[in-house]
Amino acid sequence: MTTTKDAINADLEGRQGNGFRKHLGASIIGKPCARQLWYSFRWAKKSNHGGRILRLFQRGHEEEDRISQFLRKAGVHVLQEDPETGEQFRIVDHDGHFGGSLDSLLFDTPEYPLQWILGEYKTHSDKSFKKTAKQGVEESKYEHFVQMQIYMHYRELPAALYIAVNKNDDDLYMPIVEYDEEVALRYIDRAHFIIHSPDTPERIKNASPGWFICRFCDYTDICFHGADKEQHCRTCIHADPIENGAWICQKYNYHLTPEQQKKGCADYNVLVDTP
Repeated sequence: MTTTKDAINADLEGRQGNGFRKHLGASIIGKPCARQLWYSFRWAKKSNHGGRILRLFQRGHEEEDRISQFLRKAGVHVLQEDPETGEQFRIVDHDGHFGGSLDSLLFDTPEYPLQWILGEYKTHSDKSFKKTAKQGVEESKYEHFVQMQIYMHYRELPAALYIAVNKNDDDLYMPIVEYDEEVALRYIDRAHFIIHSPDTPERIKNASPGWFICRFCDYTDICFHGADKEQHCRTCIHADPIENGAWICQKYNYHLTPEQQKKGCADYNVLVDTP
């Protein structure tokens, strides 16, 4: 028997697409394994989520407006959209293949009066929230820390206000994170390497199928057990990323549209993983 809950999940899951992101995101470049990021950028495996996870993602997005209203009522000037485009502030680099969207820019916070800083909003489970509040963002949520460093670098901001919300009891953890140029540049360079690498990057140190980082990775079967990659242009040796976020088939000197990238052709030749 189909239930109403089943219907809700089916609707969400049916609208999520195939999970392929056109670019390498600043929100994930701080992940520990470069090989995982390379698989993601090359669309090695479809990434589909169940309804519960999709609702969690949606809740995180909806929280942004709520937090912004709290900030405005507290006297902070909040910009969630770029006045020039009417859309979220974005950063783009590496020929359009690397980028991300900012949650907000904040002006005149008590910590940074009469200055613009970054606003980064994150929802947390109770366990995650308490760990982050105890250890700090850099130690507990390094991906978030790197993401903020990259946004601050491109927007030339001195600091970020990290706003963590505990979904269990609505507690807030709101530390200031200062700009660190060395971290920002290191991960911007890492993104360039991953995007333009024709070979699979090395596995993370101490990698094994049973290690917790590898065990929960979407690409473990491909990485360790030789499972087939999705067969399309991005996993083919003939395709390369070029300027303006585009891809080209070097065999036929043909620019590939996003839809064509998902299909491949009869001359498909899979990128073979390095050991």
